[in-house]
Amino acid sequence: MMSENKYLVKKVSVIDTFKNLPIGKSVTFDCRELGSYGTAQSAVSRLNKAAGVEKYKISTSDNGVTYSVIRLVG
Repeated sequence: MMSENKYLVKKVSVIDTFKNLPIGKSVTFDCRELGSYGTAQSAVSRLNKAAGVEKYKISTSDNGVTYSVIRLVG
């Protein structure tokens, strides 16, 4: 007996992605790859709040179509 096709959904973890960024290197993401600028900005805010210091910075030059995140400290 054959089983039905299974439809797998893989969810990207924005916070885990940012935690794995190299220290001191700016990495640019496309909103279609990782998520919207607002989602990324929220993740950066949460990570910085949890650390008690500014560990990550996010910026965009095209209204969120792409955005750059830099991990400042380890």
